[in-house]
Amino acid sequence: MESGSLKLAHAYAKDAQKASKSSWFSKPEWDTAAQYWDKAAVSYKTALHFEEAIDCHAKASDAFTKINALYLAAKGYESAAIIAEKQLKDHSKAVTYYCKSSDMFRSQGSSPDRAAEMLEKAAKICEDVDTDQAIQLYDSALGIYETEDRLRLSMGTFRKLTTYLIEKNRLLEAADVQMRLYSVCDQTNNRYEGSKCCLAVIVLLLAFGDNVAANKKMDEFGQSVSLLHSDEFALADQMLQAYTDGDQQRLAQLALSQKVSFLDSSISRLATRIHVPGGGVASSSAHASGHHMAPAPSAVSPSNGASAPADSAAASAPPVDDDDDLL
Repeated sequence: MESGSLKLAHAYAKDAQKASKSSWFSKPEWDTAAQYWDKAAVSYKTALHFEEAIDCHAKASDAFTKINALYLAAKGYESAAIIAEKQLKDHSKAVTYYCKSSDMFRSQGSSPDRAAEMLEKAAKICEDVDTDQAIQLYDSALGIYETEDRLRLSMGTFRKLTTYLIEKNRLLEAADVQMRLYSVCDQTNNRYEGSKCCLAVIVLLLAFGDNVAANKKMDEFGQSVSLLHSDEFALADQMLQAYTDGDQQRLAQLALSQKVSFLDSSISRLATRIHVPGGGVASSSAHASGHHMAPAPSAVSPSNGASAPADSAAASAPPVDDDDDLL
């Protein structure tokens, strides 16, 4: 025996189908059809007929699209996605409808942040089942923020993607994401977050084991006068020097500094696990051969990624105190 909600749902669906048809004397009444499909979806959901509810929400969105009610269409697709995700655990269908909702929100023109949010929800679903698709969806969400003048709203998404990439041990990609975030910080004049990005990038590259790339990034960061005089830049420089010198003990001490703890937890934990190949305790002469002397008013000197001989480096730069602690 059918419940009252199910009977009502069938009736609404029948009215929606009737309004969607054309005849010799009339055109489809998409506005009316959309409202009936929407009512049918709610009734089907109440009756616990979730497949039918999803189908009706999708048909309501299609009808709203016909009359250019794109915001309502986006909401309908979002409702379909939520039911697919929460009730049916149909992740593929949920991702499809979240992406359709994103397209509608973006086409509507005034809701780019909602469009990005839908892609983030789809990405979250994909995290455990399809790593590449999850990364692509997060990246697409960031692309919306970057192209729709919503840079200040993108910080959380950058952090989510960075954390996910670290979990999947894709450290170079995580470093690239942090470089994109550094660019956003530079554009929005967010010096504090920008300096944290500098330190995060160096941590990620050292954790990957690429001190050559880390040297190049330090050269790049050193072109910013404000960054050059930041505590994060100086700490990144010291960590790079300890790694280059093969000083595991010094690097471990630096990884426990307060500035590192201020980074996102996934990055600060990673810093404590950086392993210097063949690392021990470097000699005092090795510390004197620092590649970058930070902070300093001049630009950072270029490097080919290899450690300079101790004698020549000591002649061109003042010695660094081993026990110097910025924090």
